Amino acid sequence: MPNTVPKILIVEDEPFIRMDLACSLADMGVDVLEAPEAATALQMLDGAPDLHGLVTDIDMPGEMNGLALAREVRGRLETCRIVIMSGRSIPDAAEMPEGSVFLEKPFRATDLASALE
Repeated sequence: MPNTVPKILIVEDEPFIRMDLACSLADMGVDVLEAPEAATALQMLDGAPDLHGLVTDIDMPGEMNGLALAREVRGRLETCRIVIMSGRSIPDAAEMPEGSVFLEKPFRATDLASALE
């Protein structure tokens, strides 16, 4: 049985933060998908039913914020690891989908790796 490479979707509207996260995860051997906002992420999700994890910022442009995106992903992919991050907003536990983890920015790549395990 072949070893599967985890596939993680990063949703972050700040290009440099998104690029830094993508590089960190790629260095860990992860297959990384990137989206600048929730609408693009949902389109990508339709083509990636084997997604292992979602890393999303809370505050993003568009009609859907990261918390709403995380709830949608949880509804579609029950076993997907979900990491919600923000440097501005700290969500209440009731706002977060079951089994998700919150990381306050800034954080280390090792913190993200631990949250995705």
